[in-house]
Amino acid sequence: MPPVRLAVINPRGSDSFVDYTNGPGSFHLGTHPPINYHAFAAATFGAFYDSTEQVIDNLDRYDAVLVLIRARTWISLAAARKLKDAGATVVVAWKECGKEQINQQLKGFRARKAYGKILSIADGVLSPTSNLPPRHGQCDEEAFQAKARFLPTPYPLEHSQWDFSPTIERRGILLGTREFKTPTRNHLQALELVASAARELNLDRVTVINSEKARGLARLKRLAPEFPANCLEIIEKPLPYSNYLSLLASHRLVFQMDQSHVPGQVAGDCLLARNLCCGGSSTIEKIVFPSLCDDGNRSREEWIQMFSRLMGEDHTYERIRLEAQSIAKQQLSYAAVSRELGEWDVLQ
Repeated sequence: MPPVRLAVINPRGSDSFVDYTNGPGSFHLGTHPPINYHAFAAATFGAFYDSTEQVIDNLDRYDAVLVLIRARTWISLAAARKLKDAGATVVVAWKECGKEQINQQLKGFRARKAYGKILSIADGVLSPTSNLPPRHGQCDEEAFQAKARFLPTPYPLEHSQWDFSPTIERRGILLGTREFKTPTRNHLQALELVASAARELNLDRVTVINSEKARGLARLKRLAPEFPANCLEIIEKPLPYSNYLSLLASHRLVFQMDQSHVPGQVAGDCLLARNLCCGGSSTIEKIVFPSLCDDGNRSREEWIQMFSRLMGEDHTYERIRLEAQSIAKQQLSYAAVSRELGEWDVLQ
């Protein structure tokens, strides 16, 4: 039995009910994989909901309910109030929880007012990034600090069905970012840097996934001549998660220059693929890939030197990979994060 069993709810969201009573299971097309906030439900053998009433009907199954906050904060507030009235212990977390993402969602007065009320009634505030969310409303600093806790997103590293180790030799670099439109992702800069590295190091495989339909595809095709001939492979649209993990695992490493300070799904995906992620500032990258992450301070020359080592020195690559897996199993596995949840005083 897990120390704590959680129901996770995205009130009036688009993700359907998923029951994790028997653990994360294996990948099924059409069912959300047990990552991101679904992972907190799966790690604790709980469930993921979109209906507050359905959670209340099953409240005796859970020790607490994790309510996700979205841009329409008043919807999350209504859910939190109903759950508190029903006797639930309520923990809250931002669904899109990067610093800039939260700031964008709190631009309106109504959103800020409802968020302040959420903080006042919540028993706990969970942050999957090392930067705690902002404090608003009548919840004073002392009360907020007593409620708030950083817990990284768990990954099913101990479940063999989520081991996507490749059966072929790893080759090339996969771009971790997919979109040009968000400035903090630095997608164009990453592509330009990898193109330069591909020319200098004679790389024969760089892969990028397009998520911006025709406009993004056209822009990627214009960049293709910057790479050696037949080097850049463009995946024209996002893949099903298991196909994406298999693609990711077939690469030697994943590179991005994402400075959004997000939890780090791409880095977590690399843990499932058993390879390396480098270049970004996400929470998971800083925990498991400390020598490869970057807050934007490394030069082009430093990165090309790093690529040369990681692509050419098998012993260096394997040492870093095994160290990352060891750290992840200690700090990010389902068992590790479930244990941390069980020790959180607001859930006692």
